Amino acid sequence: MGNSYLSEIFITQRLKSRLSEIAKYPITTIIAPMGYGKTTAVKWWSTRRTKSNLSSLFFKQLIVSDSVTDFWTGFCRMFRGIPGLYEQLTALAYPRDIQSLAMYSEILNSAFSGCKEDLFFIFDDLHILPSEAIVPLIMFFAKNLPGNIHIVLLSRNQIFNEMERMELGHQLFEISVYDLKLNAKELYEYANYCGIKASAEELDELAISSEGWFSIIYLNFKSYERNKKWLSGSGDIFSLINKVLLEPLSQEERDFLILMGISNEFTKEQAAYLWQGCGNANNSGRILNALSKNNAFISRNDNLYRYHYMLRQSVRYFFSQKSPEYQKECYTHLGDWFVEQEDYLQAYFSYAKAENYEKILSCIEKDRAVCLNFEHARDFLSWIGNCPEEILLQYPGALTVSMLTMFAFNNIEELYRLKALLLKSLEINDTLSDEEKNNLLGDAEISESFTAFNNISAMSEYHRRACNLLGRATYSVDPNDSWTFGSPSILMLYHSAVGFADNENEEMKDCMPYYYQVSNGHGNGSEHVFAAELYYERGEFINADISNKVGMSAAKKKNQFSIMLASEFLNMRLEILRGNYDKVEKSMKNMRELLRSNNQYDLINTLEICQMFIASSLNRPQDAPKWLLEGKLSETLVTFPAMPVLHTYYNQLLLAKGEYTAVIARKGECQNLYGIFNNVLCSIWLHIQLAAALEKIDRGEEALSELKIALNLAMPDRILMPFAENINGISKQLLELIKENEYTEYIDKVLKLSDMLQAGKEKIFSKYFKKYSDYGLSEREFEIAKLAAQRMTSAEIAKELHISAGTVQNHLSHIFNKMGISGTGKNKRLELERFFKE
Repeated sequence: MGNSYLSEIFITQRLKSRLSEIAKYPITTIIAPMGYGKTTAVKWWSTRRTKSNLSSLFFKQLIVSDSVTDFWTGFCRMFRGIPGLYEQLTALAYPRDIQSLAMYSEILNSAFSGCKEDLFFIFDDLHILPSEAIVPLIMFFAKNLPGNIHIVLLSRNQIFNEMERMELGHQLFEISVYDLKLNAKELYEYANYCGIKASAEELDELAISSEGWFSIIYLNFKSYERNKKWLSGSGDIFSLINKVLLEPLSQEERDFLILMGISNEFTKEQAAYLWQGCGNANNSGRILNALSKNNAFISRNDNLYRYHYMLRQSVRYFFSQKSPEYQKECYTHLGDWFVEQEDYLQAYFSYAKAENYEKILSCIEKDRAVCLNFEHARDFLSWIGNCPEEILLQYPGALTVSMLTMFAFNNIEELYRLKALLLKSLEINDTLSDEEKNNLLGDAEISESFTAFNNISAMSEYHRRACNLLGRATYSVDPNDSWTFGSPSILMLYHSAVGFADNENEEMKDCMPYYYQVSNGHGNGSEHVFAAELYYERGEFINADISNKVGMSAAKKKNQFSIMLASEFLNMRLEILRGNYDKVEKSMKNMRELLRSNNQYDLINTLEICQMFIASSLNRPQDAPKWLLEGKLSETLVTFPAMPVLHTYYNQLLLAKGEYTAVIARKGECQNLYGIFNNVLCSIWLHIQLAAALEKIDRGEEALSELKIALNLAMPDRILMPFAENINGISKQLLELIKENEYTEYIDKVLKLSDMLQAGKEKIFSKYFKKYSDYGLSEREFEIAKLAAQRMTSAEIAKELHISAGTVQNHLSHIFNKMGISGTGKNKRLELERFFKE
């Protein structure tokens, strides 16, 4: 045979047989040390499936860093060719919690529901990612993705522990180093395939010395092909790669190979850009073609080239021996390429390796730091902190963006330093017009306003100055971002001074228009929802309803989804007063669909906090989302200013679960959290919750003391509803206070409101929950019965609840038996529908 076969893929019959099993399993792991041909084997198998007309689609991703954000960015890119899917996934962000996983599963199911092909998601070098981040995602998808989706995982290390392997059971297929290594017989076959005319003794010696390690065998064959010499005793693998793959090349080819290695993967266009940008001739296409044809360590997938890990490490060592000036020049050109592709995250890190602070700041001005999140905080702080002041002064636009980013990363001291630098920069700048300077100053005012968060008047002073400076909408906020930081309540965020709720209400009405003017309507309607919530807390429900409708209308005009959600949550609370639980459920469902259809996945997390509060209010904690039931508050997507609201509602869930000592134990933590922004309404709730919890463990005196604190915080602003909503836990203490002739008039109002609320709840219990308990249905059975009554198929119910269709059928069988419903399947469902309409 001719020597050209050496650079072609060779797969043993034994390995071919193993690879042919992949399509039968949801998850396949291919685990072996580097150099055993994992990537090559999968490439051969996927190509063979395509050539054999086996209906398949492949989505491949090479893991290149331990950053979960980078992984997610690369994962989303795989779906750029599928309309809408890429946008949905990027809006969702990496799914770190059960609710995000469920949403992600739902999105993939929806995107591929009509796909008849087998879909393979292939992840290479998975060992680079932290296992605690990736394994839960894989375990979830193994149970929730349709049967035509398969996940193939390539790693040097074990991915699953023994317990996880047992849990996956027959869903998991494993290919090991044993399947990939060449035995003596297979090494003979490989030599024959490549035309290597070696003696049996030489091949036997190679089989023993290499221990079947494919890369060592390949490099030895490459050396033997070239000069009839073996490399078996020639040092480590990287030395061998240098000896066989780099030394025989011309200087130009070697320089090209080394330069391209600074990027984890590259296209032909990127190679040309980088090669010519570093002062070389326009011949990159010819060099790349020659190198990739004769080197099995360079793979190509469509127009994307990748070096094998061992080759990449080798050439990067040689790159590190180049002069610092040359290295910086190359990394700068690489960053320029990424900027042209609008891949700003890669550009930042390329410029950082070049220590090119001018380019980093220029990139910040273009990207407005949109692609940077908390995972990049340390890097961002390092770039700005190490950047010489004289360079920072040249980029006033980057300074204004960086001010807001510093607030997001909770570095207020650095924010103020950048503000001072901005003023100095504009003072010495003689190229910007007065209008441009004023716009930058206006952006800075908006950024700095967040340092006065929830002090409405103080924030508005910044906004008013910004109005006088800006000739355009500010760049410092994105009108598409959540104005509420993920809080379900606006009043809880902004009521910060006891006795001043009416003043705050007027301030909101007076101040918000200035902010809307400079932010293109960010938060539109918030002042009306603030007023509506205040009316509600005072028991003025008609006024609350009117203001809330005005707020919803205003929010819709500017697509302010966080305001719409806060308004709808208040509407749900009003419907509980009226006893209309069906409207609460409908509101929850419609809002979820609205948020999902508009890629507002962070706010779905907020909606689930609303769901937790409703479940707690009805003393049905089992209806709360699982992640909240398990107390996984760290999995929330709400940002820091909204955390007091989350903790307030979580305390309510603990009370509903009867975990009274847990509420009491959280007192210090909550007081510290609520004190940061002086969240008065959260503090009122906390003292009421503590009073209810202490009463339950027979600490009546302490309970009474906590209740008095709550009353003293609430009375100046006539806030009543938190007491009415917790009447079952504090009624005894309230009656004691009446006997002592304390707070009598105020408590009378609370009791009247609690009677109204209790009437609404009793209506809900009798109409919506009593029937199913009479029939002995479990919570899950009742949930499935309700969906079946809505004429949903078993498959649709399974998709809605993230369980299998078989499980749904089993539950339905139990439901019909318990309720005494008989007949055909269709008639049974009609009977179920009539039952829920009664």
